[in-house]
Amino acid sequence: MRTGLWLLAVLAVLFTGTSWSTKCLAENPVPFEALYRQAYEIRLRQLGPEHPDTIASLVRLGALLRAHGRAEDSEALHRKALEAQSQSGLADEGTLIELAETLAVLGRNEEAEDLFSRSLESTVSHVRRARTLLRIAAIRQAREDSGGARQAFLGALKHFEEGRPLADDERQARATALNDLGLLLEAEGDLDDAVSTYRQSADTHAEVFGTEHPATAAARANLAGMLATRGESVAAVALLERAVPVMQAAYGPRHDDTARLRNRLGEIYEVLGRLEEAKAEYLAALAAWQPPSLARGLALADLGRLAGVQGDLGAAKSMLEEAVGLLQLGRSVSGAELAEALDSYGSTLRALGSLNEAEGVLRKALALRERVLGASHSDVALTLVGLAGVLHLRGELTTAEPLYRRALKIQEETLGPAHAEVGETLYNLAHLAKARGDTVTARDGFERSFEILSRAYGTDDPFVSQIRAELQALR
Repeated sequence: MRTGLWLLAVLAVLFTGTSWSTKCLAENPVPFEALYRQAYEIRLRQLGPEHPDTIASLVRLGALLRAHGRAEDSEALHRKALEAQSQSGLADEGTLIELAETLAVLGRNEEAEDLFSRSLESTVSHVRRARTLLRIAAIRQAREDSGGARQAFLGALKHFEEGRPLADDERQARATALNDLGLLLEAEGDLDDAVSTYRQSADTHAEVFGTEHPATAAARANLAGMLATRGESVAAVALLERAVPVMQAAYGPRHDDTARLRNRLGEIYEVLGRLEEAKAEYLAALAAWQPPSLARGLALADLGRLAGVQGDLGAAKSMLEEAVGLLQLGRSVSGAELAEALDSYGSTLRALGSLNEAEGVLRKALALRERVLGASHSDVALTLVGLAGVLHLRGELTTAEPLYRRALKIQEETLGPAHAEVGETLYNLAHLAKARGDTVTARDGFERSFEILSRAYGTDDPFVSQIRAELQALR
């Protein structure tokens, strides 16, 4: 089961320094550029280069040019405006912010961050400080400074709270900042703070945008994904079942965001054992994603895995084979997602008896999981068990045993000694000992496995009943 979250962006409300009127006029940049230049020239002649109104005209002209792809020209104008301010002895942090925005557009993020930081020294408005800190957070994230970005997000949220009553666009910016901070905390592995922040984000989005807005649905989906990762599947389903109809009403059933939410809902239905509902959600998502879509590969991997669980191995093989091919082509796919698809594909091949092919696929999955997740991750243990199972079926007991034992050690350390996966690996080791004729070790293994799995699944579970029969045969 993939535990990675479909991360959804909500409305981004970033300060650009340009007024609403500038953005509207900029739809026809050639004539209005001439008008802006004319206004600047008139003020320059009448008021002089260092007058605040002249400088303001120059800044607005630079913002107009930046908005239409002429950032180099914009930089020159904004630097000229800063020089005029310096000569006049006046300070306006807005000009620093405009130049910083331009440098960010040009990809000169370090210079941009420096100017944003300098602007904070003279900024009095809490809301303006908050917006500037959000721009700094974005730049720090771009250079993978997650600690610095987190600090900037927290500072921005503090200023939003301390400012005057917020206007609608400012409340929207605060809601978006909460969501973005949640994404950052989740990426850092700070799951408790991430859940708390996502909850605040979801509540704030509902308050600001309304409960039926797609931005609110996206915020709820992010919270749902985090809850699912923590094992709170029932709560996650409740959130997604509210979010999916909202997204579908806003964008239609074949929109990418709608499909992602439905695919995620299918994953959680599968965890809860609601397999037919999971299948319906996977198929709905798949209908929106046509080849060579990377997202189609992810949906096919889920659907193929589910087909294998339901015993349709032929369909599982076909879908997983296509999924792996699509995921291997995708540059943006995570290694963990490809590794999971490979693991599912290898397990299906093993179930079909294609042991040599299964071994090759599972070794690829193992190498990828070790590289992406680390050698001691519980998902690495799952692949080790699958690979050991292939060798076990081929009678290569000496080679299979150390793989089982390595998996068992990882599972006991990461999941705890009473986890169901520990019980299942003990069962495999007991079978291996039985195949060697070591009945004492086999009996001990079956007894430990029975104790763990009867608590996990119940004494009437078919698998538990099978272990009981194995024990009775050895006594």
